Amino acid sequence: MPITKEVYAGVDLALPNRRRTGFGLINANEHTYYVSTLSTKDEVINLVLRQPPSLICIDAPLGLPKHGINRLVEVKARRLGLRLIPPLLGPMRQLTMYGMQLAGELRQHGFRVLEVHPTSTLKIIGMSRQDFIKFITLRLRGPLISNEHEVDALVSAFTCLLHDQGCTEELTGLDDEGSLIIPRSDCLPWVINHGLI
Repeated sequence: MPITKEVYAGVDLALPNRRRTGFGLINANEHTYYVSTLSTKDEVINLVLRQPPSLICIDAPLGLPKHGINRLVEVKARRLGLRLIPPLLGPMRQLTMYGMQLAGELRQHGFRVLEVHPTSTLKIIGMSRQDFIKFITLRLRGPLISNEHEVDALVSAFTCLLHDQGCTEELTGLDDEGSLIIPRSDCLPWVINHGLI
């Protein structure tokens, strides 16, 4: 199945069967967005296969720490003033395993998958969730955004777009711990001025 350029998917992952997984899609070619709230990873995969994006960004840890409950990713993020929940802290352990499973299945379908953290993205670009809703709905056409899960999914998709434009940096962990993609603080004006969104 051909992959459409400049289409970015974001997933705000929650444990299955709770109708709390946000899904967002940004089509930079058509200046549109799409959002939905889902229950299972199969629903996520089916939506992705329906309009294949060039990149998928998931809000969930996609790697396990070598030691303790934190990866080096979390340590580096804290040094930047970003607050990530440790992947193995309490119920996060289950979400981390679920995220790794979803990412693995998406990669088997040939998709590029990255880990992001919408709260960190918003902090770096200096926006609240309400600011981001105004920003995205002024520039793109799309449906009503119903809840914070859909907002975070769209922020994740937007982080994908920034990454494709070379406007991110990668916080890397130890071998096999994975990495986190965060935006550079100077990129938002560049993206707007170039009409990318």
